[in-house]
Amino acid sequence: MRISDIISMCLGNLFRRKMRTLLTVIGVVVGTCAIVVMISIGVGMNESQEAMLAQMGDLTVINVYNWNSGGSGEQLVLNDEAVAKIQAIDQVDVATPIYYPRNLNARIYGGKKEKYYMYAYNVVGIYKSAMEKMGYTLQEGSFPGENSEPFTVLAGQYAAYEFRKANKKYADVIDPYPDAQGNVKDPYVNMLRDPMILKTEKMEEDSPDSTVVTQELKVSGILAEDWNKGYETSRGIIMDINDLKKLEKDYMKANKIKESDSDNKGYNDVTVKVNSIDDVEAVEEAIQAMGFETNSMESIRKPMQEAARRQQMVLGGLGAISLLVAAIGITNTMIMSIYERTREIGVMKVLGCFVRNIRTVFLMEAGLIGFLGGILGIGISYLISFIMNYVSMNGLMANENSGGFGFGMMGMFGGGGASGMPISVIPGWLVILALIFATLIGLISGFYPANRAVKISALEAIKHE
Repeated sequence: MRISDIISMCLGNLFRRKMRTLLTVIGVVVGTCAIVVMISIGVGMNESQEAMLAQMGDLTVINVYNWNSGGSGEQLVLNDEAVAKIQAIDQVDVATPIYYPRNLNARIYGGKKEKYYMYAYNVVGIYKSAMEKMGYTLQEGSFPGENSEPFTVLAGQYAAYEFRKANKKYADVIDPYPDAQGNVKDPYVNMLRDPMILKTEKMEEDSPDSTVVTQELKVSGILAEDWNKGYETSRGIIMDINDLKKLEKDYMKANKIKESDSDNKGYNDVTVKVNSIDDVEAVEEAIQAMGFETNSMESIRKPMQEAARRQQMVLGGLGAISLLVAAIGITNTMIMSIYERTREIGVMKVLGCFVRNIRTVFLMEAGLIGFLGGILGIGISYLISFIMNYVSMNGLMANENSGGFGFGMMGMFGGGGASGMPISVIPGWLVILALIFATLIGLISGFYPANRAVKISALEAIKHE
């Protein structure tokens, strides 16, 4: 028999007993829906938790510290050489020190005739090559490029509002937030357009006649405020670490300030950004093997992910029970079909039909029942998922508008996380696995009836009424 003949015969047999086939398919539909919807809730919980963690900090960032000491008892130094070794790890996208100058006190003047100034108390140095890769968001302008002139810097979103009038003794600053009428005043300076000059000031250990070091700055971009990235994205300045070190060194040299022991102990903090969330654990282990301490959101994310995985398994297991019941229904349907078609099976054998073809017919019928039930079940699962998300979102909005404390549908399933996230998420892999699983359930359920069909005696089958 050709495969087209087998398929045609299977479809004909299924539609011959429409009601029985429909009821059997419905059983598979219910089982498939149960599995897909239950697992989709678990996936939704996981994504909601990751979104919540992402609001707390970048999930692909690792902070490295030199608090630890090596096996010999010597203090490890987190210097440029150590940063280069970290950068050489395969999964690392970029690694850069976060450098705060220890021996620099300065103001940044802006506007014509240096009419305004801000205190440069939050100037941070990082590698120029890391600025664009660190995940900062630009509001205006551009990131400094490798060919940018020295002392090209980035300013925080509200850094311009730190400027005050130079001829005033009190802090004459402008509030960056809207007033009662919703209006926001412009700052005194436009950092992208106006000239910026950094001038050092005397420190406590300086002599009264200390030398002032002056350096022009060029602001290439304004960053969007992101507290997870650091206070400097709000009211600070980010510049190339080599420029900042040079500025500090020139000031110390001009004023004959000696380096302290702490100045030679490397960096206090290095930020590492990895290629993906899945690489964080491996990179942390590699850095810890070097002897350094690390910190990342992985320590929180991993236990939450394991808990979500257990929830998915429990929810999927509950759904699988429904599909098991459907499998029993398929087996029963196929056994009844064999009993009714005993004479037909005998005729097929007398006409010389191969045993494997007879087995294939019944296996394919059972597989088609599973396949059709899987297709319909997945479609209905999408509808159920949409309704659940729609009801949950509307309930959340109504609760926020009323000022209530409702927990929403996610709370009923033991979830929670970022508000506004869907509680049911059906990924592509779940659709494919559900369809394969439903079809396999059909094939497995039809295996016993198919074997029973090929064992029927041809002569007895022909005599069967």
